Amino acid sequence: MILLGINNMHDASAALIVDGRVIAAAEEERFTRIKHTKGFPGNAIRFCLDYLNIEPDDIDMICLSWRPWVLRVRATQALKSLLKSPHIFRAKASRGMGQMRNEWAELFRFRSLMEQHFGKRRYRIRYIDHHLSHASSAFFCSPFDRAAILTIDGAGESDTTVLWMGEGTNIRRLETIRLPHSLGQFYAAVTAFLGFKIQSDEYKVMGLAAYGEPVYADYLRRNVLRLLPNGLFRIDPYFIDYHLARNGIFRKTTTEIFGMPRKDGEEITQRHADIAASAQVLIEEAIFHVLNHLHRLTGVDRLCIAGGVGFNCVANGKLFKKTPFKEVFVQPAAGDAGCAIGAPLYVYYKSKKGEREFVMDDVYLGPSFDSSQCEGILKDMDIPYERLSEDKLLDRVARELADGRLVCWFHGRMEWGPRALGARSLLADPRRAEMKEIINQRVKQREPFRPFAPSVLAEYTHEIFEYYYHSPFMTFTFPVKREMAERIPAVVHIDKTARPQAVLKQVNRRYWSLIKRFADITGIPLLLNTSFNLQEPIVCTPRDAVNTFLKTGVNYLVLEDLLIRQPHSW
Repeated sequence: MILLGINNMHDASAALIVDGRVIAAAEEERFTRIKHTKGFPGNAIRFCLDYLNIEPDDIDMICLSWRPWVLRVRATQALKSLLKSPHIFRAKASRGMGQMRNEWAELFRFRSLMEQHFGKRRYRIRYIDHHLSHASSAFFCSPFDRAAILTIDGAGESDTTVLWMGEGTNIRRLETIRLPHSLGQFYAAVTAFLGFKIQSDEYKVMGLAAYGEPVYADYLRRNVLRLLPNGLFRIDPYFIDYHLARNGIFRKTTTEIFGMPRKDGEEITQRHADIAASAQVLIEEAIFHVLNHLHRLTGVDRLCIAGGVGFNCVANGKLFKKTPFKEVFVQPAAGDAGCAIGAPLYVYYKSKKGEREFVMDDVYLGPSFDSSQCEGILKDMDIPYERLSEDKLLDRVARELADGRLVCWFHGRMEWGPRALGARSLLADPRRAEMKEIINQRVKQREPFRPFAPSVLAEYTHEIFEYYYHSPFMTFTFPVKREMAERIPAVVHIDKTARPQAVLKQVNRRYWSLIKRFADITGIPLLLNTSFNLQEPIVCTPRDAVNTFLKTGVNYLVLEDLLIRQPHSW
């Protein structure tokens, strides 16, 4: 059975599922070069079809991860807001009408859109509930046959937080929290208040939180986010309204407590860090409160997580101490993009009862390019290069990294999800504290507080981190052991934590081998790894890689077995 999964909302994406296995998946932004692209993911669909060398007629069903006719709760909430504030009502109505004209309308006419792009075919289409798609993306990709599931985001059709039980090929809904009580929308509104981009820069708030104190947390607990005795929560959505925040508007109540909102480009002060810390503490408390309730409901020690709030790796790392769960799988593309995998997996297992065989051990699901294709791009752009054997290439790059050089690394299939995991990465020596400033300010031209992650040989992870749990996708943050933190300052955050990628030899042999060569030289079994991009989506093609590399000042670029030296040094 061949199924095509689609998400056309935030982070539009497509995925191809064959007999219950994820064969290809990509986000549309990687092709359009526009972050968080919305709408019909035509380029991602074409990639999926081309990867398997099939045509639309070969697809058994297209699975969409939204049910656009289930909007009663959203409409009711918009009308209720009119009683509270006409400004909030107008903001909600304006965004709702915009979605109805665009993304929601696309869902209703998806068949005609497929025909426009791929010709007239027999398109069988099925619409799957958004949070059910999230739940499926986590549970059916996990190694667990039986697990509790938490899906938590801004909002689906009406749900914001859903508790599930997964067993075999079945997923059962247990309890639901609906709009307007949304942790995702609360955190997004705080993101906007701090001068960052909503539904894009929430991870900046998470990073900034480590520099602050939760001085506003008590007020927020009493007046904004209340934890209920039944294990759930309620939010006052009007304290910092999500829809007004999208337009840069904040109510007097908010500014009386937080002060004036920060504008984009303004200096980040201690007050801003304290607001971030307060929001982070509240989110963590609510998540742990819900998870402890979920554990009581299910009695199982295994947990799956999906939904945009699932990207909060700081909270994810703490849940092993704050909840009874002992094993956790977080969908690597926890946001809406991951629903393109979840919707078809749900359809497949609904129709095929039996044993599950697929486990998402890696996320190298995107396009790849061989050396001849890379070479053709370099010749076309008249850029000199060296071709090296793998052994010589790894030795050369490891030595250059150990000597303080920066390397853009392009190898194999592009990663699925927002993390660079050794296929489209920028690499550096973690021993050098100055790498934080060099990469943040001189290469990426971004805020100085932004942390970097380590790619670690999996064999050494327990020697480096406290309370470590297997983390191949950078979905957890753990404390770094004191003796190691002093040796790898470039990848240790101000609170002495790090967000590791455990690199397994059997999953990415060349990347593992590079880190091993670096370890042989330095005694440090990890590299600083950040995404290969420059205020844009992570690079997809060799041409993307070369264009971005030439803008960065980074010393070297590796395209498969080709080594390119930077012609424009700092």
